Amino acid sequence: MTALDKYARLEGAGLWTASSEDQRRDVVVSFGEATLVISDSRSMRVLSHWSLPAVVRLNPGQRPALYSPDGDPGEVLELDDDWLIDALQQLQAALQPRRSGFARMRRPILVALCLITVIGSALIIPPALMSHTATVVPMAQRVEFAERVRLELIRDGARACQSAYGDPALGVLQRALFQSPARIVVMQDLPGSTPRVQHVMGRLFILDARLLDMADSPEALAGALLIAAQRNAEEDPLRPLLRHAGVVASFRLLTSGELPERAEQGYAAAIYGAALPDPDLDPLLERFNRTDLSTRPLVDNPDTLDPAIATLGPDLRAADPKAADMRDTALLNDGQWVSLLNICDG
Repeated sequence: MTALDKYARLEGAGLWTASSEDQRRDVVVSFGEATLVISDSRSMRVLSHWSLPAVVRLNPGQRPALYSPDGDPGEVLELDDDWLIDALQQLQAALQPRRSGFARMRRPILVALCLITVIGSALIIPPALMSHTATVVPMAQRVEFAERVRLELIRDGARACQSAYGDPALGVLQRALFQSPARIVVMQDLPGSTPRVQHVMGRLFILDARLLDMADSPEALAGALLIAAQRNAEEDPLRPLLRHAGVVASFRLLTSGELPERAEQGYAAAIYGAALPDPDLDPLLERFNRTDLSTRPLVDNPDTLDPAIATLGPDLRAADPKAADMRDTALLNDGQWVSLLNICDG
């Protein structure tokens, strides 16, 4: 039995006005075929037909209940009969068109799509923005950013090492390893418990002074510098800085060519707190080969000068590009090597 069949013979009393200017009159309310029939209580003459789906309750939750046909608030029906009120509510619900599965799920789907869009934008746009920004920053500006890092290390307690004889020796080593202009600086009291060669950016290599005490030859020290250079080749060192600075600062750098100094604050300590990844073996071996340098002095050094030796050491020794053609002359002569070892003594 449908709801219409259930209430087909139900009728009750109510009060009805045709417009706001008319007086209320007693009526009999009954249900027709999807309609609400309003008849005069004395003559039973039909006064009005309302479409059940279009009936609007004017005062939900209040009594007596007031109704109007949708679009005509002047015509009002007043009911105080619980049976009629409940029947009207159930009939309207039964006559409501069934919502399709998509219609019911439309709101959750839209919310999910919006959420996916926001999350996708947060995950995709910042890396893409930073990658593009890194490609357009010129070398001169990278050198400036690298110098800011060096100065921040000094403000945090590190000390740059220089001496009258150590600096020229460092220059010889620098020219022997790097064809393009590069700058190697030796510093003491750097962050971190494990000494390392840190390539910052702008071809600036910061050499921890503790490595000078650990290296038994200039060739071993040179190997550690080549590993740092290979890491730089595999990931643009500007990208970690942009990740540290954030999306807003990266966008400002892209659009105005300026990176606020405050956006770089804390980056020096951050890079020394990050682990150094192992570089790819084949391009690293090619770098040793181009420099005419054997891998053995680095791998066989009594102290490990780079954490990559723990995993790459056996392969570096086995695939040494200069195993059969060892260099006849040292990178530095004895006087230069001693001067470099003492560069922090002034």
